[in-house]
Amino acid sequence: MMLMRPSDLHPLLRKTAVPVPNHSGTVAVIPPEIDIEVPFKDCDTLSAIARLELDRLKSALADFSGAAKLMYALNRREAVDSSQIEGTRTQFSELLLYELDAAHDVANTDDALTTLNYVSAYALGVEQITKQGQDGFTNELILALHRQLLNGHPRTTPGEYRLVQNWIGGMKIENAIYIPPPAEQIPQLMTSLTRFMANPFNEQVKAPSLFRRATIAHAYFEGIHPFLDGNGRVGRLLLPLLFLADQEPPIHLASFLKIRQLDYVLALESAQKRLDYSPWAKLFLECVIASCRHTQNLISQFSQLKTEWEIALKGFRSDSVVHKIMPLLLGQPVLTVKSIAQQLGVSFVRANKAIDALLELDILRLAMPERQRNRVFHAHAVLNLLVSGLDHALLDARKSAAGI
Repeated sequence: MMLMRPSDLHPLLRKTAVPVPNHSGTVAVIPPEIDIEVPFKDCDTLSAIARLELDRLKSALADFSGAAKLMYALNRREAVDSSQIEGTRTQFSELLLYELDAAHDVANTDDALTTLNYVSAYALGVEQITKQGQDGFTNELILALHRQLLNGHPRTTPGEYRLVQNWIGGMKIENAIYIPPPAEQIPQLMTSLTRFMANPFNEQVKAPSLFRRATIAHAYFEGIHPFLDGNGRVGRLLLPLLFLADQEPPIHLASFLKIRQLDYVLALESAQKRLDYSPWAKLFLECVIASCRHTQNLISQFSQLKTEWEIALKGFRSDSVVHKIMPLLLGQPVLTVKSIAQQLGVSFVRANKAIDALLELDILRLAMPERQRNRVFHAHAVLNLLVSGLDHALLDARKSAAGI
């Protein structure tokens, strides 16, 4: 990452860049009109593989009885990893604890709140896009996502586009690696972006345009950087919503972008400063492939785990509390006796007895063995599967692209 000099910009951007008042030698970049036909070099093979894997995932989810609970868990993993890209430290299991009202067991409650806000913002976006489809991409939606994302953070301006100049990198604007457009340009640029996201381009682009729209829209949003804080998280929230609007699985990419975080930053910088979208398009498609394959593997692994659990529970009646707990574990691998009693509508005593039985079978383990009261438990096999194998899936996607 290098300081942004006007000479580093694409000639088209140099022509439209504007000086930043009171900061001699610095210019703000004004993105050109957003274009679906921006060239992607050497991406055809990757795009074909990504399309194939997305179709396979869609089919696998349709046949998997636990699909809703799996996506529930993956949404939370996405929230954790997208927030960690921005510097938070809350872990996946800590977020699940925080949701259980066990904030006293979480090291940094501010980070946990920030991460849980991501979950709530995503749910808000899903609700609007499910109702309105591509027409749901509006300035109002993006402002609402931001408002929810920064809810409870008093020193921010939730749900408002910035009114002052910002920059990326460096303590001072003179040391920035990128300076987004002036604040007065934001309403027009964001309106163009939301119209772009709502346009399927069926007549203009021969192949389905989802991958192109998502790639371009994300880089363009990051280039505008319309908020004083939360830009990266809002930008990554838009990716699964674009998939959902096309009636595709809202796949989870933040975990893979976090693994390739430096490549991610450099690829966006290339698009923003040199109008070269190819590095970002390649990384995006590799992450799509990795996410689809990893989730397909999870479906297979959880199906096998379910079979193993059924064998272990043969001695229990099918209507027992023990059996009723099992379907919950995929989406909620961290739990307490109180949370189970409330969800199943059974007494604390019955829930506690069932959990003790699952402890004996090593299906559950104590999350904090030293604690005697208010015990917390986790389905360790579920947690391990959800967070392992991500780097291998991404490496495998890169090898596929290279024909290895």
